[in-house]
Amino acid sequence: MRLYVRVLIALLALLAAACGRADEDGSRLRIGYMARLTHAPALTGLDSGRFERALPDVQLESRPFEVGNAVVEALFADELDVAVLGPNPAINGFVRSHGELRIVSGVSSGGSAFVVGAKSHIRAPSDLHGASIGTPQIASTQDVALRAYLRRHGLASTLAGGDVRVLPLGSAEIRQLLTRGEIDGAWISEPLVSELVEAGKARVLVDERDEWPDGRYPAAVLVVRKRYQEAQPENVRRFLRSLRGEIAWVEAHRPEALALTRAGIGRRLGKSPPEAVLAEAARRVAFSPDPLLPALEKVARDAEAEGFLPPGRSRSGLWVDVDAPGNTTEDVTP
Repeated sequence: MRLYVRVLIALLALLAAACGRADEDGSRLRIGYMARLTHAPALTGLDSGRFERALPDVQLESRPFEVGNAVVEALFADELDVAVLGPNPAINGFVRSHGELRIVSGVSSGGSAFVVGAKSHIRAPSDLHGASIGTPQIASTQDVALRAYLRRHGLASTLAGGDVRVLPLGSAEIRQLLTRGEIDGAWISEPLVSELVEAGKARVLVDERDEWPDGRYPAAVLVVRKRYQEAQPENVRRFLRSLRGEIAWVEAHRPEALALTRAGIGRRLGKSPPEAVLAEAARRVAFSPDPLLPALEKVARDAEAEGFLPPGRSRSGLWVDVDAPGNTTEDVTP
């Protein structure tokens, strides 16, 4: 009986290993992304068919998500191979997976702002005592940006109260609660910023670009599962080259790219942002493959200071240049 059990266990182990190898066999590439303006190159690359033409021998499977943390969980579950998502979920995923997720490209920068109600009394950080502020999700890129901003101005942020109450809310909830005056403001991304401002429901208190020395900070990056990248490096390289081309096309052909992005958002969310709103929103966003490594490190330090990352954890290997010989990794920690 013992021999039978040992043989069965060995067979099951071999079967599991074989299944694992099959998952990395390169016949498919599973792509995660969000239907957002800052993810425009992913939307245009998918909807134009250019990604498919760049990998004609690979079956592309794409899946939209609402929040970055859900993308990370799908990567952890081996349901995705590559994904476009915000820098905070990407860094958090790298640390939690002990390096299994890697950033291989930047995608966009900018596109976030701190808005308050159009008639709000809030004009300066000192006016925020007792305020209730919404963010898309706890530990999201915008959530960490808000908490870091409050901390820099000597304000404590909590769910229960403190100086400022920070509430994780969906876009629809932020829109409704801010309009009704049930929250005082929100740190959100485009095009919701421009939608609320254009409708006269909010005004911009802080354009996040003004919080950075050169006005640039990462809004979206491309991550890859390490196992997939090591097993199928050519698939990753080809997809990355196609994405870089798409990023350059979006930046160089903004009217056409915004029209395609607007249609893509509408198909996925059931509603397209108004054309004028999206055009205004795009003024706050730049598209580039530059990962902005110094800014990524600041993002990581802010998340660590807010308790969303373990203190002192190495970030060596967070960024990898898949085109370099030996896939050079880089520690973004100075």
